[in-house]
Amino acid sequence: MAPTQAKRIVFPQIRRAEWEHVTLPAPEQLGPTEALVRTACTLVSAGTEIAIYSGTHIGYTIPGATYPRIPHRPGYASAGVVEAAGSAVTHLRVGDRVGGSSNHVDWAVVDTTGDRLVALPEEVSFEQACLARLATIAEQGVRLAKVRLGERVAVFGQGLIGQFARQLAALDGGAVLIAVDLIEARLELAGRHGATHLVNPARDDVVAAIMDASGGKGVDVAIEATGNPAVITDALRAAGDLGRVILLGSPRGRVEIDPYTDIHRKGVALIGAHGRTAAEVPNAYNRWTRGEQYQLAIELMRQGRLRTDGLVSHRVPAEEALGVFDALADRPQEYLGVLMEWQ
Repeated sequence: MAPTQAKRIVFPQIRRAEWEHVTLPAPEQLGPTEALVRTACTLVSAGTEIAIYSGTHIGYTIPGATYPRIPHRPGYASAGVVEAAGSAVTHLRVGDRVGGSSNHVDWAVVDTTGDRLVALPEEVSFEQACLARLATIAEQGVRLAKVRLGERVAVFGQGLIGQFARQLAALDGGAVLIAVDLIEARLELAGRHGATHLVNPARDDVVAAIMDASGGKGVDVAIEATGNPAVITDALRAAGDLGRVILLGSPRGRVEIDPYTDIHRKGVALIGAHGRTAAEVPNAYNRWTRGEQYQLAIELMRQGRLRTDGLVSHRVPAEEALGVFDALADRPQEYLGVLMEWQ
């Protein structure tokens, strides 16, 4: 039987996480397109959520920005079981295992329109369903990069989004796959998942190492997935003639670049790849909405072509979840994927 209240995490102020209680409707009170989902697990976004929690999100400093706002209710990668559904929900049934988008909450009421909830194949775990939500962000960057068969690709940052971006670039035909990160454990994982070259800025001259790996030509595609604006300079310098540099991580701050040497003279294309650039509705020119990309990530995981082993470094019981945000803000190098377990 469903409870009358849900327990959800909220940020009432910067660097503070608390529990709040939310009244749940009775199953017969659900809207026609709504479903009641008992959460199995949620995944922390180490980029967006921690930037909001720590006060470093770029939106805090942009005049007139409407996001983020405090109080903030974090979380957007979740998985669980449908316990009730509205009268117009025909693609899901009670008992279905689903992945989707909801806050860090033990029970969620989710509007099922627009592929907000997707039934999971039996081969895909709840954990993978949460990871697939972050993989859609990487999909958008790789899709905009238009990676072609045999191209050289460097991915700066081997967090979850960078790990997925590199794998997806390989599926698109990338032949030389260069992983760049300061954390050796992340590079080792990248190597197990198909990276052909591993570069650590703590020991390597990044641009020189990429030039060496690319035969002195630079890469066709450089994907910046750290969110650190200072890394953009290295990505631009690593790109070869007519290369594409993709800003996949949300850059939080300013950086000085050499537009003549690093962009103009080489004919480099600099492309922003925020998640909002995905199609809002499928159309004849672009069917890749967020929902379509989410379903693709799930299917690639089902096939075993998008690997997830080793990506979750910490599994935290829900009752210990509030401490996760300080830990990630203060010691990000100790974590990769952080999963909150609700059941």
